[in-house]
Amino acid sequence: MTDFAPGQRWLYRTRPGEDTSTALILGREAVPQGEVLHLCLDGLTLLNPLMDGGVQTSLAHVPVTGDALRASVETLIEVGVPLPPDTSPIDRWSEEARRGEAGAFTLPLAEIVGALEQAIASHDGAALLFQKVNLKERLWHQA
Repeated sequence: MTDFAPGQRWLYRTRPGEDTSTALILGREAVPQGEVLHLCLDGLTLLNPLMDGGVQTSLAHVPVTGDALRASVETLIEVGVPLPPDTSPIDRWSEEARRGEAGAFTLPLAEIVGALEQAIASHDGAALLFQKVNLKERLWHQA
């Protein structure tokens, strides 16, 4: 079993054309449903018409299950990477998760990026993806 820790940068199985994308572990926490890793993904070419130039190159906060990350990573390439000083996205997620209003992705990282891109491309999909609902039951299942 892989031991994940904040400050580790991993290569992972990416979408085609994103071979230089990496996953940086920002935080790790235990929740009743299991382990959650908070990631930053960079080196993306996520199509997003809301961004200048229409391309988003990073996702600043992606909460995933430990199993989802284990299924995605290939090579640990760096340890001790300085973490962003602003922990508010993780703090906010943790508080919302305690209230049952946040969950973690169970998909492999490449599929998460693809799903987000598809949702952003669809006005209705983006609205559904980012609305607040009680996700305690729905997001903690393995697909």
